[in-house]
Amino acid sequence: MKDYYALPQEEKDALVQKAYDEAHRTESLYGNCMQSVLNGLYLTFPDMGLTPEMIKAGFGLAGGCGCCLEGTCGALNAVAFCISLFKGRTIDDWTGAYDPVHAKIREFVEIFRQKYEGILCSQVLTHNMGAVYDWKTPEGLKAYNDHDGTPKDAEVVGYCASYVAKMIVDGELKYN
Repeated sequence: MKDYYALPQEEKDALVQKAYDEAHRTESLYGNCMQSVLNGLYLTFPDMGLTPEMIKAGFGLAGGCGCCLEGTCGALNAVAFCISLFKGRTIDDWTGAYDPVHAKIREFVEIFRQKYEGILCSQVLTHNMGAVYDWKTPEGLKAYNDHDGTPKDAEVVGYCASYVAKMIVDGELKYN
């Protein structure tokens, strides 16, 4: 992977903004918070190791897992996925010391929790819109749209993509 942390600050800032913009755009146009974060990073850092198959596999984790709205926010899961992509346990090293990886993910979980008053999809929706609106029902979709659900979700997605991008350009996420 390219040494993004060796770039001038202006280029680093541009990459972080691009990750935000691409993830935000994907979420705004197509939905799926998990896939949108991953796609924003894939388009910004084509050499980071994400593949179209990985993005496809993220589909079911959106909306709190299967769009049930009760599980962990898909955008937050995407951050954990990306940190793990760089630092997670490999199948040929099941016994390695991976506590620092969990600690790094928990660090972001706490930042996310403070920003959105929770980590569950339903908590993020309530923080952003005042209530949970199930966009899979006609009434829920109307309420979701009436409360600007898509732009608000796209902001969360962009924030998560930019967080990972900043970790990459700052040298926190790189392959050894």
